[in-house]
Amino acid sequence: MSQAGLRLSGNLVYIASRCTTENQINVSNMDHTLAWFWRFLWILMLRYLPSHEVHGFFPNFWSRTMAFTWGSTTHQDMTEEAILNITVRLFAEMPPSIKGKRFREEDFKDKTLLADDIFAAFYGPKVSVKRFRGAIAQVANANAAMDFDNTTRDDPVLHFDSELIFSSNAWLLQTRKEILQAIRSEQYSIARDKLGQLLHSLQDFYSHSNWVELGNQQINPDLVQPGHEIKSIAEAGVPTCSDCTDWTCEGNLLDDVASKGLLTTGYYGSQPKKPIGKCSHGGRFDDSRHREPRGGINKDSSSLFFSPHHYLHNEAAFLAQEATKHFLEKLWQEIGSKQFMRLLDISPSTGLSFVVDTTGSMGDEINAAKYQAREIIDQRRGTPQEPDFYILVPFHDPEFGPVHKTSDPEEFWKIFDRIIPLSGGDEPEMCLSALELALQYSPPYSEIFVFTDASAKDAHLKNSVESLSQEKKCKVTFLITEDPSRTRAKRETLAPDRFDLYVELAHSSGGQIIFTDDKNIRHVAKIIGESSISSVTLFRHQKGNIFSLKGVHQKIKKRATELEVHQFWIDSLVDKVVVTIQGAIHAFEIWDPSGKVQMNKLTTGPLAKIESIGGIYRAFLSSPVHAGKWTLKLYSRGHYSVYIQGQSTLDFLYYFAVPVDGRHPGLFMMDSHPVEGLPTYLVVMVMGLNQSESGSVHLQAVNLEGRTGSLGELELQGGAQRADLFVAELPPTLLTSNNFSIVVHGVDSEGRRLERAAPQAATMVGSLLEGALALHNLAPTKVL
Repeated sequence: MSQAGLRLSGNLVYIASRCTTENQINVSNMDHTLAWFWRFLWILMLRYLPSHEVHGFFPNFWSRTMAFTWGSTTHQDMTEEAILNITVRLFAEMPPSIKGKRFREEDFKDKTLLADDIFAAFYGPKVSVKRFRGAIAQVANANAAMDFDNTTRDDPVLHFDSELIFSSNAWLLQTRKEILQAIRSEQYSIARDKLGQLLHSLQDFYSHSNWVELGNQQINPDLVQPGHEIKSIAEAGVPTCSDCTDWTCEGNLLDDVASKGLLTTGYYGSQPKKPIGKCSHGGRFDDSRHREPRGGINKDSSSLFFSPHHYLHNEAAFLAQEATKHFLEKLWQEIGSKQFMRLLDISPSTGLSFVVDTTGSMGDEINAAKYQAREIIDQRRGTPQEPDFYILVPFHDPEFGPVHKTSDPEEFWKIFDRIIPLSGGDEPEMCLSALELALQYSPPYSEIFVFTDASAKDAHLKNSVESLSQEKKCKVTFLITEDPSRTRAKRETLAPDRFDLYVELAHSSGGQIIFTDDKNIRHVAKIIGESSISSVTLFRHQKGNIFSLKGVHQKIKKRATELEVHQFWIDSLVDKVVVTIQGAIHAFEIWDPSGKVQMNKLTTGPLAKIESIGGIYRAFLSSPVHAGKWTLKLYSRGHYSVYIQGQSTLDFLYYFAVPVDGRHPGLFMMDSHPVEGLPTYLVVMVMGLNQSESGSVHLQAVNLEGRTGSLGELELQGGAQRADLFVAELPPTLLTSNNFSIVVHGVDSEGRRLERAAPQAATMVGSLLEGALALHNLAPTKVL
């Protein structure tokens, strides 16, 4: 359908739905003085409206835009709101995280709940909600996927359709059991997916049944309750509905059903076929509505075009959300606060993971890693930054593992302290096998530190490791020691590019790669203590292969000096900025936006404190950092790298989604990278929009930055009544050869530029990675 046609249909639906909802005009009643107009309007709408079929509350925030039902409450709305409500209750019962300040539930009463505000009130300002927002999104997307996935969307048991109430509740109970099993085995990602699925079906009960029509103002106390039986269900031969030929079917439930308090749900489509006398789900795309009794009882939306009982949508949505909160609260009580917080990643910190080469030559590196682990344990204990989990994976050749994972810092220290260098000395080692294990066991958004002086024997795992790091949004930082004087055998026969694989993995995951030697490893390892989930990458650049510091020093004097200028932006919401430079650098200068300059020889100057560690420079910019365009002038004699990071509460998460035009309109989150030729949208979830001391932030666009320049700037569209959600349509010109970084642009409250880059790069792929995604569900849909 043309864009003009879609705009026309949108206007028609909006006008018709608003007028009919407010005035309860019967479009089939020709006695009304304006009936001819509404009939004409309705015919036009049917002619131009895309084929959106719905049976269930609409899946997510974009469904309102695609179906033109802006007043409807979606599964995503209910799920996210319920999780935030329970988090407020949880914090109110916990000891205060900020000394002398009690978290009060009443402070959030009758307010729009935002994760940023809740975390700031409990943990204090400048803490990250990234993990929490990511967990909420996972639950909400798993919920919405029940309406998109081929294996779940048409199953009446999963949507409380076709009077299969006993079977639906049995499925809820079984899924509840699977959630508990996953939590107890610390498989929290699996538990979150199962939780989203359960909440979807639970919410559908209130939209698809006549619970609201029976006058109930409280949730059904027997749903998802072990040992409880759902009472007063209409039997197979009992009629439940009368015939209704209007789009609004008020009063079509039989009087006997109400007087006896019988519970029923509507039939949808033809599987199973609707028996005589039973209610249909209803709505424009339910075929069963044409068989008497015609009409339907669903309350999925506030639009009469989709929901015959649209006038009860708000009541159904309210009870569905109350039921969601009730289930979450019961789950919290059963598993306890600590496990509940881990299930939903209700923490501003993340895991701390070490992957350590234990070959005989690694004594200094192991001691440096131990020292940093002990420092973090002592400094972060009892603070919001204390790691949720500590993970250690040793490796050498031919063995790797086991995985040591614990939430007890002292237990972790005892395990780590027992790690000693083992025999052996030749290259290569099983580094990627160990790293893969660490990624599998680390919480999302963790930073993993790899200590080694050897290349990877298992290079075939590169793609698997890269996919895992991007899926779990984990940064991988390599600390590589290269010292020919030590016990590694056959150094002279090893390829000079053997560490390129590590360089690529660090870059694709958003981490760093640091090359040093045994004399400086302990000092360099201090970067571990600087790690934080609030870290944001401000700039990165690499020129050539920088791995051999010894070689650099030997050859640096033989090369001519070249001046290379790099500019980077630091905005008003960033602090604790660190500039790391390594490679063949003769000298450098740092210029701030006002024109002040500091040379690298001035270790303590007006702009920064500069450390030189065996060929590595680290500049710690002085606080407060001057916002604006900074300049780094490098006098290089060869290859080098620059990595600049800071700390900020303003950050974002993202995922790719395809518009699904079918019985469940909305944006379906892709598990893969975007697919060439498939209409795809970038969904951006922003944290910290209102946490700036100087006021709120306004985001405007997203830039796709390739290795050779910009691949396009896309306007960010607001996420349909959500201030923290944005959508941008990817350009159809992106090719499979395009790797790109996602950079979000905007301005602060004073109109000053700001930008944030996602740490992991994205890739356009040439085919779908999951065959379960049916192509007929991915018909192009223009989002206005």
